[in-house]
Amino acid sequence: MKTTLTFFTVTALLLCTFTALGQDQLTYTALADNVANYSAEEKPFYGDNGFKFETFNTGINSKYSDYGIGFFREKFISFSARKIGGLAKKDPISNEPYTKLYCSDITYDYDLKRPLLFSSILNRNDNLGTLAFSQDGNTLYFTQSKEDHTQSFELYRAEMNPEREGEWINITALSVNGDYSVENPHLSRNGEWLYFSSNKPEAIGGFDIFRIAVKDNELIGKAERIEGSVNTVLDEKFPQTSLDGKYLYFSSKGHDSQGGYDIFRSRKSKLGFVSTRNLGSTINSPKDEVAFIQANENIGYMTSNRDGGNGGYDIYKIEESILALSVAGKVIDAETEIALANATVALLDDYGEEVVSVRSNIDGSYNFPVEGFVNYTVIAYKDGFETTRETFNTAAQEDKIFVKNLVLGATPAPIVKTAEKTILKIDNILFDLDSDRIKEVSTITLNTVVATLKANPSIKIAINAHTDAQGSAGYNKRLSMRRAASAMNYLLSKGISKDRLQSQGFGEEQLLINCTSCTPQENELNRRIEFIVISKE
Repeated sequence: MKTTLTFFTVTALLLCTFTALGQDQLTYTALADNVANYSAEEKPFYGDNGFKFETFNTGINSKYSDYGIGFFREKFISFSARKIGGLAKKDPISNEPYTKLYCSDITYDYDLKRPLLFSSILNRNDNLGTLAFSQDGNTLYFTQSKEDHTQSFELYRAEMNPEREGEWINITALSVNGDYSVENPHLSRNGEWLYFSSNKPEAIGGFDIFRIAVKDNELIGKAERIEGSVNTVLDEKFPQTSLDGKYLYFSSKGHDSQGGYDIFRSRKSKLGFVSTRNLGSTINSPKDEVAFIQANENIGYMTSNRDGGNGGYDIYKIEESILALSVAGKVIDAETEIALANATVALLDDYGEEVVSVRSNIDGSYNFPVEGFVNYTVIAYKDGFETTRETFNTAAQEDKIFVKNLVLGATPAPIVKTAEKTILKIDNILFDLDSDRIKEVSTITLNTVVATLKANPSIKIAINAHTDAQGSAGYNKRLSMRRAASAMNYLLSKGISKDRLQSQGFGEEQLLINCTSCTPQENELNRRIEFIVISKE
């Protein structure tokens, strides 16, 4: 069935006017007068789930039910049962006038101006439900009550007439309709998914949230009930994806609702939408809270029939104070307490999925922003070390840095057989210039040798030190002997028995690269300490 949806043309009704901008091009201009009269509720606090909202009456509500829907071409769109002259025929189910669409100008601080009539569908006495616009504003998805005048809705699509601004044409009932209700359409920010609520037979119970793929404004395939922790045996309605696409906001009578519908948020993941959280007592009440809509990161709108409203359901502006939470710390070697640079540090969510990963800084430090009241795991790993992890919960009532230092123990150095010998494969041991003093960073490498010897108590090793050919042969011999002894003394200090160790200095007698005019790189290869397995009793 195809028909036409037109704007009202009765000038006395004060119709909306629109600029040729899409929904994703919202800008706000300061207006000279502000008709909204806000009164803040009781000063909010951070609830036990970490969310903090302030709620304001928008001043556009009537004594009938008013619902916020979203944005279209610099306007805030709502639908309302308010009376307008002779158009106020009543819905026999709700005993209120049939709902119609309205729009309001938005000020620079997201206040709303007086609502004006937006449009009607063929002047019929059917309830118009929620709707969704494509990002370019040329496609409209909307719901309308069925002709049997029940509180059951069907989903339609319409296209903007390119030759007549304000007229919607090619109105088509969509394939998701059936012997059930389809409500609350919402198009994802990237336009790839159309979300809706429905009591389809596939629902777990009551109304669940579904989605169907969209391509070129055509529905693709079959609708699927979204995976994850969103749907319950009770009702879930009013899906709305966040501006960054990371979250799904929705209203539910299930989960840990305070009463009626509460607003919840779930995080998008490979497993669906998970980590469902109630937005808390600073926005939810024992009554219904529905139709959560983001205007920016911390300002939005929602609809509620809470006590103190004008009547029925009212539209409220909400402002969220977002806690500054982070986890920070250092990656440290277990034996030496030296900071480990360039270790991989990853943050995992409560489903074990990686949220973000970084390399530790030169001082071993890392830092991640986190959300409140989430179970996270921070994990660190580096070649030559055992992986370590810390699990923590970000419960907080104020800005906070959760400090998690990650201590890495050395893993055993690999035992490698070559054609001539069996060695422990390690990074080179570094010494101060012309000295037998081991550089601090090399004690970390020596700890891998300690780990190997402790894991293999029957192994005995020879510690052979070598120099390059710079300087006299006698000097190099003595220096290599001192360096071999220094390495052995370090192993002894870590509890390795002396009868398992031998040390010997070879000076320049066993050069890996026999060169007469050696490059710095060749000299570096010649300067080395080898750990050779001499017994496996």
